[in-house]
Amino acid sequence: MRTSIIPCVLLSVAFAFTVQANPLLGGPKTIAVGADGTVPGLVASPQMGQGGYVSGATKVAVPLIAVAFETSAQAHTSNSFMSKSLALRLDVDDAVLKSVAAELQAMVESDLAAQGFEILPKDSIDAEPKWLGINKNGQTGVDVKDNFMSGFMGNGSMNRWYTAGDRPLFGTGFTGALSELSPLIRTAREKQISLLFYRFKVQFTDLEGKNGLVFNYVKGKNVLRIVSADMAVFTPTHTLGALVKLDANVTAGSDFVQEAKGSPGSYVVVADPVAYKADSLTLIHAVSKQFAQALRKAQ
Repeated sequence: MRTSIIPCVLLSVAFAFTVQANPLLGGPKTIAVGADGTVPGLVASPQMGQGGYVSGATKVAVPLIAVAFETSAQAHTSNSFMSKSLALRLDVDDAVLKSVAAELQAMVESDLAAQGFEILPKDSIDAEPKWLGINKNGQTGVDVKDNFMSGFMGNGSMNRWYTAGDRPLFGTGFTGALSELSPLIRTAREKQISLLFYRFKVQFTDLEGKNGLVFNYVKGKNVLRIVSADMAVFTPTHTLGALVKLDANVTAGSDFVQEAKGSPGSYVVVADPVAYKADSLTLIHAVSKQFAQALRKAQ
């Protein structure tokens, strides 16, 4: 993807974030998706039990894939002399977001099959009483704050969730599907299958600020990126559950920006629908491949 930055939002404005914007999942690596749709190396890994809890996966089902699209981002600072703020909002049609989510089930399952896993239908557990007993009351298609995701977040922003196949949404908290350990552990054990639950967050901007002794600043660029993503794993062999997480900031360029308009302190970033969808799918696909590779490596 093109990596040119649209210079409309900003940027040497004399104020800063309340909190420095750093990647929440892992280290400082920022990796661009290559022309082949992949990122070099392996930048995903199990985060619980040193990978032992994800072994034993052969037959897998993916009952839920959730994606959060960042729709706004904010920065604010105040001191004894002044108070400043910066607000960015993404203008993109809901139909575009839904069309991205609609392609994720086939994409994820294809990446798993390429790593040698046997894929079972996503609704393999839909009739199970334990699955039916899980409270699936997550909202889709509405803006919710980052704290709704309890740690799975980015720029102090609002986000809009969708699911592949319009499946019922749950598990948007800090540990996602791991919050439902008991029914999912027992279902994996009794059905002798592995259950995988995916979450992705697509951010439209990268904001950075600093509050210095002499001056404050906030910098930003409109670039599609994924910093937060994970896959919860329940296998019939090791059913304590684990998370496979993304360990890098993966980017896919800025060519989705059609126009940025507004005034200092408040901007609307208008997304080109074709480029935004293509770049979002490129990002998610690159991360999905990483998760499939990490799961295979852990067996």
